[in-house]
Amino acid sequence: MSEPEDIQKVARALLKVPETNLLLIELARDVVTEDGELDIDRLSEIPKEVNLAVAQAVAYTKGTDRARHALKPLQARAGES
Repeated sequence: MSEPEDIQKVARALLKVPETNLLLIELARDVVTEDGELDIDRLSEIPKEVNLAVAQAVAYTKGTDRARHALKPLQARAGES
């Protein structure tokens, strides 16, 4: 596959990646005190939401890592040119 074909392949793949709004970020906004500290008492009241947010973040990280590894061969080939 040529470099332009590689670029097109990566671009098509990236277009298929859905926008992600991580629950962990939204949750973090809701569980801070007025002075910016985590409200541990509030977190203890919502363990299911915390676990879901963490699981989503872990899954997103794994997906990102798979994509990064998939791009490594292209990067290596680009370095050979």
